[in-house]
Amino acid sequence: MERAKLVSCVILFLSIVFVIVGGGESKAQETWLEKAALDQEDDVNKLYEEARKEGEVVIYSMSSRIVDVKKTFEEQYPGVTVEAYDMRMAEIFEKVRREYEAGIHNADVIFIKDSDGTVYNEMVKTGMLHNYVPKDIGEKMKPEFREPLFSPYLEMKQVFYNDEVYDTSPIDSWWDLTRPEYKGKVMIQNPLSTPENQGLFLAMIQNADDMEKAYKEEFGEDIVLNGTENAGYEFVKRLMENGLIFTDSDTEIIEAIGAEGQTNPPFGIVTSSKMREKFSKGYKLAVVENIKPKDGVIAPASLLIVDNAPHVNAAKLLIRWIAGEADGKGPGLKPFLAPGSWPTRSDVEPENTPPLDSLRLWDFDLDFNYQNINELRDFLFTLL
Repeated sequence: MERAKLVSCVILFLSIVFVIVGGGESKAQETWLEKAALDQEDDVNKLYEEARKEGEVVIYSMSSRIVDVKKTFEEQYPGVTVEAYDMRMAEIFEKVRREYEAGIHNADVIFIKDSDGTVYNEMVKTGMLHNYVPKDIGEKMKPEFREPLFSPYLEMKQVFYNDEVYDTSPIDSWWDLTRPEYKGKVMIQNPLSTPENQGLFLAMIQNADDMEKAYKEEFGEDIVLNGTENAGYEFVKRLMENGLIFTDSDTEIIEAIGAEGQTNPPFGIVTSSKMREKFSKGYKLAVVENIKPKDGVIAPASLLIVDNAPHVNAAKLLIRWIAGEADGKGPGLKPFLAPGSWPTRSDVEPENTPPLDSLRLWDFDLDFNYQNINELRDFLFTLL
């Protein structure tokens, strides 16, 4: 009996401690959110004044182009230093999680793509990250690019080929990549570690009817599934089993495809903005246009503020800068207006890139992707 009373007392004590500590953390978060005022309409001059007091802003970025952003931002806003970390998205997610769980407040902004819905469902909904929309910029964007994640531009995965060897694309369907003549000739960044590639596959799985119709159009017969759930999964299986070559980066693929003087270059499923290297590095590159059944699915690039960010005013200022400022002409957006990138603002046109509305795209569905991502990953593991 005495032992039972002792156990009850211990449990009660721990419960009180949990409530006190948890309540304290919750109160601290509420206080930070009140001060951060993420919903208010900000004045740029006042933001800069407060940002100078903070002195710096820390960003974890999926893009190496953050180096260009750092240079122009610091020129525009002297006294505010950008501490930029160029990281793989999986590294960003892991670092943010660990720091949050340890109560470490280091990062202010993360720059990522949420192609599988993990960021929104596990980080934004839980308060680990916060969406911030500069009101004067957001009013020039479609709602889907303001909420639930602020996304100033987008990209997608496309099929690239060498236009020195091929005057026009020798393929016109995603299913072509499963043909015997392309065995061992298609490259992709490892989809198990690349949410953007997972997002493409999930769009095909969600729209399996489109993939099934495209198969019949390509081969003249109904598809026969080989132990898979639908034509989307069947495509992934046949692609993987056709000698698909995994790489660590899209850069490796571009170098392999676009080098001059080749006779039998590979093809690659690559992030669309890599087309900029055709112009900057002279690679022989082209994109398969009007590929059947759809060109692909968008992959928005999003900026989010980390919970309890120590430099929240500088974070707001940096997000505005990357989004192009109020008039869309700010140099912070310019590195992302490369061929193969589409600005989401109505007042900014893409450069050397077809208009977004000219493409045939599957809907980007965060909820479907999040609900089905584990099934896809398990499926991919079975194919390795």
